[in-house]
Formats: sequence, structure tokens, C-alpha cells
Amino acid sequence: MTADGSLLGATRAPFTVQSFDADAFGLLQPAALAGYLQEAAGRSAAALGFGVGQLRERGLAWVLARQRLVLDAAIRMGDSLVVETWPSGLDRLAALRDFRLWRDGVEVGRALTTWFVMDLATRRPSRPNRLLPPERHAQTEHVLPLPSAPLPALAAPTIDRRFQVRFADIDANLHVTNASYIGWALEAIEEARWRTRRLVALDVQFLAETTLGHTVLSRSAPDGEGAMLHELVREEDGKPLARARTSWVARD
Repeated sequence: MTADGSLLGATRAPFTVQSFDADAFGLLQPAALAGYLQEAAGRSAAALGFGVGQLRERGLAWVLARQRLVLDAAIRMGDSLVVETWPSGLDRLAALRDFRLWRDGVEVGRALTTWFVMDLATRRPSRPNRLLPPERHAQTEHVLPLPSAPLPALAAPTIDRRFQVRFADIDANLHVTNASYIGWALEAIEEARWRTRRLVALDVQFLAETTLGHTVLSRSAPDGEGAMLHELVREEDGKPLARARTSWVARD
């Protein structure tokens, strides 16, 4: 721990919520926040010697496998955020990374992410312990509990939306970016929820990649009071691409 309370090896990245990152009600869109987290993670990894460019030289890439997010307060257009992040150990084939979100020195959210190292030639995972130095193998204390089980399949969807993969959805690994998956999942909600409630928790599991030319079905159903289950499926072959659970509260 450093003098300002940061973990050793943690980096901090500042972001200002711009109008194009906010929704119709002036709140930071979750897909935009996912972009902030990915940018902060990329800067941190590069500073530690295993960033996107450094991996690409070795024919490897980081791929997000799961993301858990909790928001303690609404984040609005014009807010100045600091995203603090650090690598937090290994879990079998996955590398872990934690985040804290700060606004005016007050913590307003936390996230825990799980990443695979993908071999770009084979599109299969590569063991992260061969990439990360030994001091990065042991797990640190996490800001949220590690997921204990996969997210469930959606048995009986009540909302169904259809999306065509666009050029804008494709990232440097030539597959759909995680932010687009999150955006599509959150489109499958009722208009009343969109108008009156805000997201306070998100747990998303990324199951498979998809690319240009495909169509994605975003389905959801209620999961108890204030929560929903989501599933993204590739229309062409029915393959599950991602599953998520979201929690919502009334807007302030």
C-alpha cells in the first residue's frame, strides 16, 4: 500500500463524462463505462510490460471473459472520474484485474474482471502464467467476491431484440468488442425500466466471439425484484455469446 492508500502496482486514469457518453437522462452509459475500464486496464498493462501492443508482438491478445460491476451512486454527464486498477492474480487459465471508481475522492463503484490470453493464430487460450511475472501470480484481496458459478442460461425470455454486427462493433482483435455486447444486452429491457430506473450492478460472462456478417439476438427476462437475466445468441447457429445479470433501482 502506498501513502495515498493505493495498492502497489495500481495505476489511475482520469476520465470526464462527455455528452456522447451519457444517455437520454444524463447518466453515464454502461457501455461507455466499460470502455473506460478497458482503457484504464490497457494503460496499466502497458506500464507493467504486458499491454496490448506488447502481446501482439508475440501473437497474443487479452480477451475479457467476465466482468462484475457495482455502482454506489449515479455517475452523470460532466462528472470527473478516476479509474484505479491493478492486476490481482491468476485463477487457473485466467488473469484477474480489479478496479475502483473515484469521484471527488469518494469511491462510487468497483469492478472485478477476468481475462484470458488468446493465441491470435489458433484463437485458443494461452496460459497467463507464462506471460505474467511470478509476483503477479498470487491473488490480492478483491473488491468484489469472485464468481462461484457460471451465469445461467435464459430459459424463457420475455423481451427479444435483434442486432446486425456493424463495422463500429469490431475491435483490434477483429471480433465484436465487449462494450457492444453490454450495449446490446441492456437494450433488451422494458421502456418503463429505461425511463425510471438506473443500473446499479452488472455481472456479464462472455462465452464466444462473433464477427462481421452475423446477427445477434438479445433476450432477457425478470429475475426477482429489480433484477433481470440476459442472454446474447448468434442467430445463424444459436450459439450463446454472452450471459448477464443486472440489478436496477429507481433514479435519484
